[in-house]
Amino acid sequence: MPPAAEIDKSLIVHSFIRGLEVIKTFGEGASTLSLSEVAARASISRASARRLLHSLCDQGYARTDGKLFWLTPRILDLGFSYLSSMEIWSFAQTHMEELVQRVHESCSIAVLDGYDIYYVMRIPTRKLLKSTLNIGSSLPAHVVSLGRIQLADLPDEELDHFLDTVSIEQYTRFTVTDKEQLRRIIREDGARGWSVVDRELEEGMCGLSVPIHNRHDRTIAAINITLPPSKAAEPGVLDYLLEQLRETASQIHQELIRQP
Repeated sequence: MPPAAEIDKSLIVHSFIRGLEVIKTFGEGASTLSLSEVAARASISRASARRLLHSLCDQGYARTDGKLFWLTPRILDLGFSYLSSMEIWSFAQTHMEELVQRVHESCSIAVLDGYDIYYVMRIPTRKLLKSTLNIGSSLPAHVVSLGRIQLADLPDEELDHFLDTVSIEQYTRFTVTDKEQLRRIIREDGARGWSVVDRELEEGMCGLSVPIHNRHDRTIAAINITLPPSKAAEPGVLDYLLEQLRETASQIHQELIRQP
């Protein structure tokens, strides 16, 4: 992915940004909202919320019964436009499914954007009855392996800026909150080519990740295996999973190289 150019602030359409904020007000526990609720959640006036909501309804992205509003499945077009524009997603799923069948643990691919990682593909195991992580979910990049291994690819100046400005929260008793320690860990992960984060976001989660490179050997995403910390502590388990994970990342990389 090419580096982003500097944005000309004079070209920003603020009404479009407000429209995106309106869309983001809907979510888990807020599938239907009133006009007042949307205005409050998006920090805009009721008049602006009304115009934006009715614009979404007119284009088929939302519906209303006159009092409440809700998004329609058509809103998924916005996400699928991104997924279909990325060459990797057309074939990565097959390799992920094969990996899950071999290791019997869930597998995800995520991309780094700003301070967060966003899940773009996810293959859960059947034993996983419920998960709050779905395609489109985001997590703080510095506290999960999917983020750290991508942060490891940043030049020193960009990593310094990230660590200087990121908000650090103590999620569990294992969370690394010292920024200098975090910097050392990220650089060590980059040097060895993989990252493992154990119980730093949730005490019941351990993640193991490796980067995915495009044909120009640039990191464009990361792929991981999530497993219980108790299993990760068993002798030889992480070595085996790392071997399997690297094989899958290599398969995806080889597919990217063969793309026209």
